[in-house]
Amino acid sequence: MNVKKYLLNGILSVCMASALFGAVPGVAGAEEAAAGGELVPQTQQEPVVFTYKHTSARYGYSILCPVQPKIIPASAYNPGDKGEVMLFAGTYDNIKKGWIICINGYDDKVIPENIGTMPEEEAKPFLQNFAATYGLAYAQIVEIPNRNDDGSEAEGCRYGICGPTATEVEVDSDGDGVMDSVAVAENQMMKLFVPGQYGGHFVLGLIEEKGLTKKNVEEFMNAGLYTLQQWPTSGYDKAKADAGKKDKK
Repeated sequence: MNVKKYLLNGILSVCMASALFGAVPGVAGAEEAAAGGELVPQTQQEPVVFTYKHTSARYGYSILCPVQPKIIPASAYNPGDKGEVMLFAGTYDNIKKGWIICINGYDDKVIPENIGTMPEEEAKPFLQNFAATYGLAYAQIVEIPNRNDDGSEAEGCRYGICGPTATEVEVDSDGDGVMDSVAVAENQMMKLFVPGQYGGHFVLGLIEEKGLTKKNVEEFMNAGLYTLQQWPTSGYDKAKADAGKKDKK
């Protein structure tokens, strides 16, 4: 996989079959709502095992990993991205298995604070629009438990969004404003949009060279939903303060 070219064309994009969501807990989404039901979590046959905790002092987050990864700056692939590529197998320009963690993956208020309690008649069109905006086949709401600094579960939760990217996307090939052709994804990726406990806008992505597997998707989703922690860094505190001043004007 030519990852550099792939990420420069849009970090965190491509596809996955909805069947891979079978063992992901706390998920509800547009397709299930349309069918009149919710996605029911299934019992996971094999436990997800994490052996290494990666802590990013630069970006103020930590996450549990299956093994110790090689860390590559996300800016090495796309200068505008702040975050890291966690390489588990492969090389810099040929990732066989990796996670992308981008801390500036979406703008403020993209995920409404009330998304977890949004009525179905509002949630369905919102998720459909979100999926179209971010090139997803469909979007689902995920519940994310809050954590204490020691990693233990705290009171309350946040809500994020996950989804597989579309296998085919309409594009404007000649720039006239009309969608006139279809682009086909070269490979597969899973997206997870996570609002950090201190205001971060995380977007995580799973890359697998030969297509996404159920085991690796479960591993990725469990890490993103249950072990990703944002830390209150001084850089974040300043950004939050600046944003607060602008809101008061």
